[in-house]
Amino acid sequence: MRIDLWDGTIPHSLGSGDEAVPHLDVYLPEPDRATGSAMLILPGGCYTFLSEKSGVQYGQWLASEGIVGAVVNFRLGSAGYRYPALLADAWQALAVVRSRAHEWGVDSDRVGVVGSSAGAHLATMMLTGEPADGNAAPRPAVGVLCYPVVSMQDPLAHEETRDNFLGDRAADEELQARFSAELRIDGQVPPCFIWHSLEDKEVNPANSIDFARGLHAAGRSYELHLYQTGPHAIGLARAEGLQWTADCARWLHDQEF
Repeated sequence: MRIDLWDGTIPHSLGSGDEAVPHLDVYLPEPDRATGSAMLILPGGCYTFLSEKSGVQYGQWLASEGIVGAVVNFRLGSAGYRYPALLADAWQALAVVRSRAHEWGVDSDRVGVVGSSAGAHLATMMLTGEPADGNAAPRPAVGVLCYPVVSMQDPLAHEETRDNFLGDRAADEELQARFSAELRIDGQVPPCFIWHSLEDKEVNPANSIDFARGLHAAGRSYELHLYQTGPHAIGLARAEGLQWTADCARWLHDQEF
């Protein structure tokens, strides 16, 4: 099921091609498995492309667990879109899913977000309450962060992700700090499930460790999994033999998802 995110004028628009029209691809569970919950899915891809491994495949997996999976096809830095357009699409996606909650048999208070790599950076901005335009909406109910880009500051920053998110302002140290989620953790961050592989050579696993450390210091609920083996961007990681999806499904159900 495809649903366009915006009716009428799309904010921060640079054109009218398909890459300029953000939308959701929605995966609904079988009615007898439905849990009454939903997850936004923010795919990885350095804000350059949208990874099917952490998009479509996540939607199918979540639906098999009884959870509505809504893949957010947000606009990309590679097409000239920067902050705030990317984050505006994410917040709008959350609003659209909440507005459709009754139609899909979902409790509007049980809509979370799962993000991978750069998509996880976008998720951390939502989880820490960074608005795109004006005041931020209520945050997602839970967050799942898969091999996340968290920091925009050196030495942890992923340069391509940072360049795509900030564009010609990528060297601005104040903006780097503003969009580094490990520095933004407050007493309102919802429960988080975080995983990373220690062999990740693209996104330093210290991104996950520092975010978890901040959650711990703030007394927030979280679960952190660091796997000894595995490269970056492995999606469901079934070929690699990692069991993060089983752990995450158990955790989500523990959160009444």
